[in-house]
Amino acid sequence: MVTFLPTPIGNLNDISLRTLSALNTCEIVICEDTRVTSKLLNLLAKMPIITQNYPQIDSKNKRFLSFHSHNQHDFLAKLDKNEFGYDFFDKEIVFCSDAGLPNISDPGAVFLHFLRQKNIKYEILLGGSAFSHAFVCSGLEGSFCFLGFLPHKHHDRIESLRHASKFHADLHIIYYESPHRLRESLSDISSVFLESKIYLYKELTKLYECEYIGTASQILEALPLEILGEYCIIIEKDSKEVSKFITLGVDEIMNLSINVKEKCKLLAKITDKSSSEWYDILGKN
Repeated sequence: MVTFLPTPIGNLNDISLRTLSALNTCEIVICEDTRVTSKLLNLLAKMPIITQNYPQIDSKNKRFLSFHSHNQHDFLAKLDKNEFGYDFFDKEIVFCSDAGLPNISDPGAVFLHFLRQKNIKYEILLGGSAFSHAFVCSGLEGSFCFLGFLPHKHHDRIESLRHASKFHADLHIIYYESPHRLRESLSDISSVFLESKIYLYKELTKLYECEYIGTASQILEALPLEILGEYCIIIEKDSKEVSKFITLGVDEIMNLSINVKEKCKLLAKITDKSSSEWYDILGKN
């Protein structure tokens, strides 16, 4: 039996009784990072109210196996060859990511499909994720679309945002972003969504939970110099905003009556070339 577990996104006290029970009885823990999950179990084992009811919850007598985006296919190949033992699935197994629910911007989907194909029994426990908690914190209502992490590259990110803009009149848009690309992503959001209201969240359920509300440019000015932790970005839907979107191709931008520097910036946003590369091209004409 394999049980997919939700784990707290920050505050240990958010763990569910069903998750505690599964962690207590399991023999094998398949997780994104064995260090993170073993630390979680050891922290839980220090809480008297938990150890009184779940005495086997610490990590001492459990087998930890790492399953992440870089090794998932090799992991499943080993399972197929019975390299973990022929009685592997006769044991109580739990599967979890570092925080939140597996399969939501975290590994796990291919493992679930493997279990289905092999007719191996599994169960998925109810839990929360950062994007759903952030949406509740925003106070927004209505339908939304969660699109996971924004693409790493500038050009791909702009394309993703432009695609999302097509249904922005009807849906709030939610993304995740890493601290390393947060400034660049907010800048791109500002260029595509203009004056849309943004809700930005970090460290949800933790002691230093942060919320920023404003346009992307306003939030950029308010951010600290050092940015740490993953962020959840909510772009509030705005039916009026659609009329403000302008879609221009390379030829249209070339014919605009603006200076070369501004043309280069615009061209860089819709192509794979940087603004400096466009400046070299246009400067020769």
